[in-house]
Amino acid sequence: MKVLMIGWELPPFNSGGLGVACFYLAKELNKKIDLTFTLPIKLPIKQTPFKVLFTETEYQKLEGYFSRYYPISNDILDLIFTYAERILKSYKEKPDIIHGHDWFSAPAVYLLQEFYKVNGFIHVHSTEVERTSNNPHPVIYQIEKEYFQKINYLLPVSDLTKEILIKAYQINEKKIFTLPNGFEWIRNNYQIADYLENLKKDGWQIVLFVGRLTLQKGPDYLIKAIPLIKTKLPKTKFVFVGSGDMFPQLVSLAYDLKVSQDIIFTSFLREEKLFGIYKSADVLVVPSVADPFGLVPLEGLNNDLPILISKTTGVGYYLNHILKFDFWDIKEMANKIIGLLKYEKMKNEYLSNSQKEAKEKFCWSKTANQLISIYNKCLQ
Repeated sequence: MKVLMIGWELPPFNSGGLGVACFYLAKELNKKIDLTFTLPIKLPIKQTPFKVLFTETEYQKLEGYFSRYYPISNDILDLIFTYAERILKSYKEKPDIIHGHDWFSAPAVYLLQEFYKVNGFIHVHSTEVERTSNNPHPVIYQIEKEYFQKINYLLPVSDLTKEILIKAYQINEKKIFTLPNGFEWIRNNYQIADYLENLKKDGWQIVLFVGRLTLQKGPDYLIKAIPLIKTKLPKTKFVFVGSGDMFPQLVSLAYDLKVSQDIIFTSFLREEKLFGIYKSADVLVVPSVADPFGLVPLEGLNNDLPILISKTTGVGYYLNHILKFDFWDIKEMANKIIGLLKYEKMKNEYLSNSQKEAKEKFCWSKTANQLISIYNKCLQ
């Protein structure tokens, strides 16, 4: 089977989990099928375990390219709407399947499915409705709605996103196949920052948030819970790893709640530094307002960190041994955090059970096999 996979980013040139998911899915698929992964601009990626086709020969820096959020520049829109044409100039074969990722690739997937007369798929890692807490950018929403309806099949990463596709985008349920992400369960090298090491030596406990500082990820709800947690556990620090347009608002909120001294903002981190913070923390909190899947909870479990997630975090739809809360219920969130921080034996038992279940359910090989089954079903 020959698959042309239309992407937007790959690590280390990625803005978040999209590039990571694309990399591991393509890596696993390439063991089983003939896969070519395209990128719209030239990036200095040295080596990948699958074929990568750049549609440009020279790297050009475009404002907004590595951001899935605003502003949406004319250059980015031009890149999106000329993507198919530039692929056709470089790709000289006929694929059996066209598989794109998120709205960036949607116009290209549609044009290529029509050109080659083959099935097109859009892998929906998130929708604009989810990313903006139901306040979508009109241009992005219109692109998604128009092309999601035109493309043959959609692959949302959770049933949460599937329901949004049906209700907010009027997509026929018969063309939707839910495909959960996998995960690479490996031991990562890590580097613990001195300031965190010193805090731990002095007996401080650390509550961790990892993600974009945006409405979708709900960091403000965790900040609102801090005063409640501090009344019971005064020796607690809160580390926020990530960047985003909410940063000024979060700083202002922390000041108003008089918890600025309890918070550490690190900005966006990768690899050893990020894994070092996972290793230093006592609990990871994921208070997302609407997260289609969420690789961060699995990263936490992979680094032996107990997790709390909102009921609107997609990965939780697949897990039973996991503590959940309504993102808006500050008291419930605070109580669960306090419980895990106070009771070590309970925390360790909970971590063991949630790790075991997650490792059984999330594996990129399983995801790749499920995807190939979907391909075969749609080729009949």
